[in-house]
Amino acid sequence: MSNLYLCASQEENRIAYEFNTTGIKVYSFEEALYHCLHHWRQSMEDFLATPFIQWMESLGLHHIAVKMRDLSAMENTSMAYLSFLSLVDYLPKESLVGLQKELTAWEKRHIWEKHKEQGDYWLSAGDGERAYSYYSRALKHQENVPLFNNAGMALLQAGDTHTATNYFTKALNLEPTSQQLRLNLIEAVILSGDFDRANELILSTSDRNHPELLYFQGEIQFHQRNFFGAMKAYQAALTHKSDPAYIYRISDCYMRVRQFEKALGNLEQIPENQQDLEFLKKRAAYQAQSGDLPQAIKSLERAVLKEKNQPDLWTALASYHRQDYDLTKAHWAISRAVAMSPESGAVLLEQARIRKAQGRTKEYQDILHKILTQFKKDYRKMR
Repeated sequence: MSNLYLCASQEENRIAYEFNTTGIKVYSFEEALYHCLHHWRQSMEDFLATPFIQWMESLGLHHIAVKMRDLSAMENTSMAYLSFLSLVDYLPKESLVGLQKELTAWEKRHIWEKHKEQGDYWLSAGDGERAYSYYSRALKHQENVPLFNNAGMALLQAGDTHTATNYFTKALNLEPTSQQLRLNLIEAVILSGDFDRANELILSTSDRNHPELLYFQGEIQFHQRNFFGAMKAYQAALTHKSDPAYIYRISDCYMRVRQFEKALGNLEQIPENQQDLEFLKKRAAYQAQSGDLPQAIKSLERAVLKEKNQPDLWTALASYHRQDYDLTKAHWAISRAVAMSPESGAVLLEQARIRKAQGRTKEYQDILHKILTQFKKDYRKMR
């Protein structure tokens, strides 16, 4: 005979709990358990934290909240976690048995390895700032090449090129024969603006025809505004390796010297099966800069069909519609962006421009005031 399992909370809940690491929102205890089972590495910092227990109280689950406070006294975090997942008979027993094995293996790992694993998760997700916070914790327990390198990669994502350079240098000092570490260091040095050091590093490399080194030579020329010299280096890199990044850079050079047709023609070298979201964004930007707004709009419309949840795409589409004097479509596109990212300065600024073009001066001023208020708030946080 089948058993009926009732939810721990029998009332509809409108208050979500957002997990700190994954950013996933849950509305019931059962959803929280499911999340913690499948994202256990990312949930360890949440499940006994005060905000999570207070959320449980808000659901009316006082008896479970009391048990969770008792679990916080347990010394073994893994056992406390398994006990938490077993507070109600909801998750399959075989899943808990499987998780117990994973937790046992995880407990045996070094502290630095656990922090690195979390850092790697956020690095792959594109959140360099959060990834670096884990790598810096790991480096307090252990210093090695993977940690120095990944900390540098995270800092590059976060835009801190100078500190990234220091980490790549430390990694290369520990493993001086590594070509990849040298390439990472050269990239960071170029991005930090130290072109003399970048050239020295390139000249000290044995394989001078490596496509990445040729590309970096092009990058130095590009940042020094020698666009024709940069093009030669990128073309040389392209003869050794077919890489869309090299083609994009050649087109960037043509755009800088205002040879729009060549820029777009060069872009079409990318095979159709590689014309991804990045390709469409690039092509739209080139078409807009060359004054062909209708074609730029078509390219971005294809882009939003591929990825509907990127506010920057909708903002760019709104901007092109506004510049093409189609304020109805501009209003529609920016509304999508605002719904996804209501606090973004770039989104709000484009919304303000559209309101101004529509003659809605009061709304235009209100949005500008909101942008200024948000800027002041962010500035205070940074200080």
